[in-house]
Amino acid sequence: MRSWKNPVATALAVLAASTAVAEGPGSPVVSGAGARRGVDVTVYNRDLALVRETRSIDLPAGEVRLEFRDVPARIDPVTLLVAAGEPGRFEILEQNYEFDLLSYQRILEKYVGRDVAWIQEDGSRVQGTLLGMSGGPVFRVGEEIVFEVPGRLALPDLPANLRDRPTLAWLASSSKRGALDVEASYLTRGLSWQADYVLQLDEAGRRADLQAWVSVDNRSGGSFEGARLLLVAGDINQVAPAPEMLMAMDTVMKAAPPRGFVEEALYDYHLYTLQQPTTLLDNQIKQIALFEASGLGVKKHYRLQGRTHFFRGVGRLDDRPSVDVSYSWENTQANGLGKPLPAGVVRVYGRSSGGGRQLLGEDRIGHTPVDEKVELRVGSAFDLVAERVRTDSRKLAEDLTRHSFAITLRNHRSESVVVEVIEPVGGFWEVQQSSVKARKVDASTLAFDVTVPAGGETVLTYSVDVRY
Repeated sequence: MRSWKNPVATALAVLAASTAVAEGPGSPVVSGAGARRGVDVTVYNRDLALVRETRSIDLPAGEVRLEFRDVPARIDPVTLLVAAGEPGRFEILEQNYEFDLLSYQRILEKYVGRDVAWIQEDGSRVQGTLLGMSGGPVFRVGEEIVFEVPGRLALPDLPANLRDRPTLAWLASSSKRGALDVEASYLTRGLSWQADYVLQLDEAGRRADLQAWVSVDNRSGGSFEGARLLLVAGDINQVAPAPEMLMAMDTVMKAAPPRGFVEEALYDYHLYTLQQPTTLLDNQIKQIALFEASGLGVKKHYRLQGRTHFFRGVGRLDDRPSVDVSYSWENTQANGLGKPLPAGVVRVYGRSSGGGRQLLGEDRIGHTPVDEKVELRVGSAFDLVAERVRTDSRKLAEDLTRHSFAITLRNHRSESVVVEVIEPVGGFWEVQQSSVKARKVDASTLAFDVTVPAGGETVLTYSVDVRY
């Protein structure tokens, strides 16, 4: 009579045996993460990393089957490059990336058409056949088709060619026996990074301290212990990324430089190298300090943004638009900074009268070189009210229309403010009249700098001829 075994226990026994190097001819040599002598992980901004790891592997002479285990589940195997410490000694003849992983679903899928058994509470067994797994298991027990059978499912053995983890399986050749350092480099999806910034304003809102952090997101299906971490800032061209997976969150507050990152130019990008080893666990976000700057000069701006459709036809206007609040600073050494700023999210904080830190808003910045301006839109001004009215729209010729507007700005604050009114105008245009001096920003943008007194209001009126 055939012996039936618990499939979980069977799987564990097989996996334990697979981690050892068998002595018989043709048995594979297994290399896991424990054989790593060093690993460099270069992470790019968008779901891509270059991993370069060195392992010490004890090889026999001649052809050998080598299992290179503990690689990320989202590795791109076609990008693998292998180099040996002794040139000419080691050669890969064939490579397979094996990622048919052990799971309840996959084990049963491989048992379709085979006999299975259930162990009842009283120890008796019920025998049947697994007919299919599409949408769930379907069994034949005796003359009946059933979907659920009471008891514990038991399988006689583990299906062949299932892995407990992704594995690179090589057919290789070694010219002699002994330990050899093998370096493997490959690309993997599932790793990305961004900068996260904290901008702390002083009470007057004219000076600020800036803290920059690096957030490294590892969803690659692999972990890297004691890794040398390098980050590339810049957008490289790459194919569409694979779907994302779930993640956990882990925050590590590291010390600021000199044990932090060292920045250098890398062709058309910037490279940041962490000066101490770190561990990147799978399904983890790690934060590490990038730099700090104090006493930045910042400016606050109020802006009323118009829309291009205001100058087409006589449709309804956005008659109660909000006034945006933004802060800007110059990324210069003279302003206390002058560093390349990787893309990321900037969170702006102020202090309440009790001294507590309060979030004022946040915005995302792109990669910003030295000597460029940074501007953040943080929200809408509560005490500034705007009203827009189209006072006239007159067709002067077949292709020429005169548009007239009145924009009322009311200031409920205790100090006067300047609101920049931005009007995007299409076609060929010319301002005919304005109560505040008009400013041409570019060929399609008209602007006004409107001073609004404390507790008062200012009405901006203007007419513009637009030719299409």
